[in-house]
Amino acid sequence: MYKLIFFFNFHIFLSTFLIAKEPRLALSVRVISNEIQKFSIGNSHFYCKHYGIVTLEKLYSHTSLSSTCQDSIQRLYKRDPNAKQFTDNILMLKQLYHVEHKDQECLLFVRGEVTLSELLLENGLALMKPGLKDDVYEYLFFKAQLEAKNEKRGMWNEDILRNCMEALYQE
Repeated sequence: MYKLIFFFNFHIFLSTFLIAKEPRLALSVRVISNEIQKFSIGNSHFYCKHYGIVTLEKLYSHTSLSSTCQDSIQRLYKRDPNAKQFTDNILMLKQLYHVEHKDQECLLFVRGEVTLSELLLENGLALMKPGLKDDVYEYLFFKAQLEAKNEKRGMWNEDILRNCMEALYQE
């Protein structure tokens, strides 16, 4: 009798600590840019802006039309035409992806535990948001950005950061 009670209590104890949080799966509907994608869960649609980063598209749209920042970004896209469609090449339409919402932005997991934010940083197509304070993602994002900088990928091959610094901190 005591063994049965012990087993029952032990089972309840373990189940309260081992219950896994189910991932929120969203269906990719449309890739608008590296900055924004459209997803759906059931009949609800939402747009995903990536957590913890500032993409080149956002920098481009926040600067004046004749700015050197925009010129630098256009040079990058001319030199590497695939950079503008990077997310298009990563995400597959009508595919389910694990999505978490954080601070009104999305963490979109595209390769296991790797987020699209990390991939954009790793390829020099985004910058870590200035002043990002996150126990989990701050280090991962910093590591991805440092790799792009060391390998001179994307914006790190141009002088985009210096040319866009003002727009970055207006955010």
